[in-house]
Formats: sequence, C-alpha cells, structure tokens
Amino acid sequence: MSDGVDLLGNELTASEQRLLGVYEELKALCAEDLPPNAAANVRAALAVLHNAVNGLGLRYEHLSDLGV
Repeated sequence: MSDGVDLLGNELTASEQRLLGVYEELKALCAEDLPPNAAANVRAALAVLHNAVNGLGLRYEHLSDLGV
C-alpha cells in the first residue's frame, strides 16, 4: 500500500493525509519515554484518532499489535 492511497486504492485528500500524519506522529510519541501523565494522554489521543483513521480506511491495524 502506498502512503498516497487508502485501503481501497483511492487517492488521499489533503485532510486525510494530515490525519494520517498526526496518527503516525502520535504512534511515534507512544514509543518515547514520556512522563506518566503525558504518556497516558498521548495513548488516549491515539485511540481516538485510531477510530477515525480506521473508519476512513486509511490504515487497518490494531493498537495492541503495535504495543500501544
């Protein structure tokens, strides 16, 4: 799958690309050693954005598979 298309092969809109970028950045932040409050809130934000990304068919993955 290319980063410029969704799971059905449709080109991503500018908004979808931004959502995906934020999602990927939150995943990266989850891997960092953050203070407990920050780590919990980053995981919570990732979970919410995960729903949008999966619902739009931009990515299909389970956060538990990623260790989050």
